[in-house]
Amino acid sequence: MAPKKNTDKSHRPQFLFKVTVVGPEDKLLEEVLCAFDETVIAIDGIRIGSTEIEVDDTDVETVLMSPKHSALDLLLSLSFTGAKAAIIVVRDHDPEIETVYRNKIREQIGGDIPCRVVEIGREVDDQKKAELTQTLEDLIEELLSRRP
Repeated sequence: MAPKKNTDKSHRPQFLFKVTVVGPEDKLLEEVLCAFDETVIAIDGIRIGSTEIEVDDTDVETVLMSPKHSALDLLLSLSFTGAKAAIIVVRDHDPEIETVYRNKIREQIGGDIPCRVVEIGREVDDQKKAELTQTLEDLIEELLSRRP
């Protein structure tokens, strides 16, 4: 007989991860954050959203931060500080833009954090929302696999 899984949420592991979402189009970044959770707040050039995910019987709260291009340097660095992963959002495949943002992430956070690139195309439709959710879940799984 297999052991019973503990479904009591109070005894399940819980984590909080900060993920930075960057890309060349401010409007697209806002759409992406809203795809995770419609409640997105903007404070002086930084957009903040959150989402809850259940991965491998672990509850994970994810705080998503995305800087606007008009954000002051101090606020820009705040959106990167403490991030455990990053998502680069582009409209279409563009290796040059990807390199620019990977270098910025490496400079601000470090080179050993998980990073994914998501190509949105024309709009954030249901299929893209599902892809974004899967990308975030993959990042969370990788972060959980790295824990001691």
